[in-house]
Amino acid sequence: MSLVSDQEWEEYKSKFNKVYSDDAEDKMRRERYIKSKQMVEEHNKKYENGEVTWKMGINHLSDLTEEEYSVRCGKKVTPPSSS
Repeated sequence: MSLVSDQEWEEYKSKFNKVYSDDAEDKMRRERYIKSKQMVEEHNKKYENGEVTWKMGINHLSDLTEEEYSVRCGKKVTPPSSS
């Protein structure tokens, strides 16, 4: 797993103006960022080996959960039905 230093995490938050409500959210967002960074590194190794034709990078969405990302990118969420 990719390690993320405190400095790298603070630089990410500063670059993308990220502010979290409390330490618990900060920890969760950092874990999401670590997973995103790992995915980017794995993909870019494939790029370097000629297995894919494009590179990935870290951006302002790198701290979102999969559900948040899906909704932000247009997935329609059906409200829960009342029983």
